[in-house]
Amino acid sequence: MGSFFLVLCIAVIFVAGCTGTGGTDATPAATPTPQIVYVTVLVTPTPAVTPEVPAVTPDVTESSQSREVTLDEEFLDYVDSNQIFEAMTALETSSAGSYSIDTGYNAAPRKEAMRLTGLMTDAPLPGSKTMSTYRSAMMDALAEMDGSTAGFTRYRDAMQAVILAKNAALSEMHSLGSSSVDAMYFKGHGDTVTSFNITETGMKIFTMHHTGDRNFAITLKDENGKYIALLVNELGDYSGKKTERLTICKYSFDITADGDWTIGITQG
Repeated sequence: MGSFFLVLCIAVIFVAGCTGTGGTDATPAATPTPQIVYVTVLVTPTPAVTPEVPAVTPDVTESSQSREVTLDEEFLDYVDSNQIFEAMTALETSSAGSYSIDTGYNAAPRKEAMRLTGLMTDAPLPGSKTMSTYRSAMMDALAEMDGSTAGFTRYRDAMQAVILAKNAALSEMHSLGSSSVDAMYFKGHGDTVTSFNITETGMKIFTMHHTGDRNFAITLKDENGKYIALLVNELGDYSGKKTERLTICKYSFDITADGDWTIGITQG
């Protein structure tokens, strides 16, 4: 038992010596220096994704000018199909008649003016300013027709404005290439000779108007001065039409008049 105890003490002392901190000269264990490792990474750039923008189809809208032409053509088609202008021209030749206490002034022209006014009220509105002026001139003239002698005078004077407004409106449509209008218009005062060209063979309608007191005559001739037709030969105020078939050629009007006149040439 004593021997065992002695051996145990020696073992404890030995272990304590092995695990002691030792002297100050002890060299501490070296700390390993970390190595820097360079790694090359090849990066393939991803193409930028452009967001898809849906194609936008622009709205095709009718230009304001073509819209005006369309409206003007609708108005003219209505006026022509109802023969409003022709009826207004015929109304100029009516007579005021005598006044009656029962019926008043000549009732027939007044009723015709009222009928035409109703048609004009139902007409589609034109688009351009010049065609609107033509419409207004027609309405103003019809408003003057009350069947009286003075009313007839006012109506005939107002028809002058109607003719001029119509010629201006149709001339503008012709310059814009309207398919429903292919016309030429002339206006002047007194005696003169006016030339024009026909570029398409066919029937032509000559619409003539004159305000004066003396003879109004228009002779149609070809480029060689050859007589073709006498379009009108009347005294005083005149409104009327004449149709002639013309070939491609240069023509002239030999006009005799003492007042203002207008001539329109349209396809027959």
